[in-house]
Amino acid sequence: MNKNGLYGFFILFFMTICILLSVGMFFTEQPKPRANEILAPKPLLKLPEGGINKNYLQNVTDYVSDHIAFRAELITIHNSILSKVFDTSASKDVILGKQNWLYYKDTEDDYLGKNILSDAEIEIISNNIKMMQQYVEAQGAKFLFFIAPNKNSLYGQYMPELGAKFSQQSNAEKLMSALQKQNVNYIDFFAVFDEKEEILYHRLDSHWNNKGAALARDTILETLEIEQYIKWYDVAYDIVKNHRGDLYEMLYPVGKELDDNIVFQKEFEFIADNEIHSPDDIQIDTTNETKQHSLLMFRDSFGNALYPFMADSFGHSRFSRKMPYNLTMMEEVNADVVIVEIVERNIANLAKYAPIFPSPVLEVDMTQLQQIDFYDVVVEKSDLEGYSCIKGIVKQQGKVYIQWQNQIYEAFVTTQQQNEQIFTVYVPEGTAMDLQAVFIV
Repeated sequence: MNKNGLYGFFILFFMTICILLSVGMFFTEQPKPRANEILAPKPLLKLPEGGINKNYLQNVTDYVSDHIAFRAELITIHNSILSKVFDTSASKDVILGKQNWLYYKDTEDDYLGKNILSDAEIEIISNNIKMMQQYVEAQGAKFLFFIAPNKNSLYGQYMPELGAKFSQQSNAEKLMSALQKQNVNYIDFFAVFDEKEEILYHRLDSHWNNKGAALARDTILETLEIEQYIKWYDVAYDIVKNHRGDLYEMLYPVGKELDDNIVFQKEFEFIADNEIHSPDDIQIDTTNETKQHSLLMFRDSFGNALYPFMADSFGHSRFSRKMPYNLTMMEEVNADVVIVEIVERNIANLAKYAPIFPSPVLEVDMTQLQQIDFYDVVVEKSDLEGYSCIKGIVKQQGKVYIQWQNQIYEAFVTTQQQNEQIFTVYVPEGTAMDLQAVFIV
């Protein structure tokens, strides 16, 4: 075969493969999102609100790329070659560690002490959490906050070499220090897990395993001074290789390797109030008639393994993944315990979202307040019955207060950009005319 014939053969072969993969997607099972993956939706030529979709061709490209036949198999083969031959992760979301440990890429900054929150941002977060605690305690309930450690914060010995750390103090350490000064009730789970010699996180997953979740549950109840009929951490268990790790699934979509899982020999006693579709459900409500107390817990994916242990320990429980946190839900479930859990890598989100509950009225000396200019104020009806939500911007840093209908309210503060703060206040219904002044301390 001459050179031109060889070129023609490879061109024809390449085009045939492309056509088979493209046409094949109409005859093969549609892929399902794996782990944190979001697949491109079917492209629309006409937009729902009317008009032509100017990005239609790009949408088609994205859709075909995500739905092409045998995509998952091809990705798995490609990533397996890179990891096993070149010791490299082909996924932008996964770090390939030593001894086949996998880590979530989003935790790299925390591990290296990079892009650490400023002292002002930490102050904003700690003050908002303190306000949450004050609201909960004013309702006669207990409040508790904790950070679920990133896997590489506890088991960094399996991380690849990434160079020197930028800072020795992490966001978690800075926040816990600030919470201690604010007298906020929190648990230092970094110290709790460091005391245990055994590994309590999955090798192929970003989360703690069931025994790690059991340790978390026992520590929470001990901190809350709630009687523990058993300590789940000490319950007999079996090790079963049946856990499909989220990180492994990102890297090898159709890979067959499974992670060790802890299966306790004791069964849970709680029942679900409504059907639980998956541990990722936005809201889960449970009942255990053999237990006392009522729990409202705001959680993220670390609550997937934790919630059954907590549900088994309370008479009634609600687990919510909604953010911002709406603390008025504690009235719906008559909660006498409110817990806020957030994973270490998402601490910065606490500076972006203001919690939802009526802002506290303060008795303050007006001479101690500095009146300041404010911008872009919006007064709108809120989800809280009988309350308006006020949002605005100030270009100074500090605690923000507003004068509304002749009362002084403390605002929840979040960050927008350097030297600007967004303030959010939930106050009795009114109009922009009721906003008399904004102050800062």
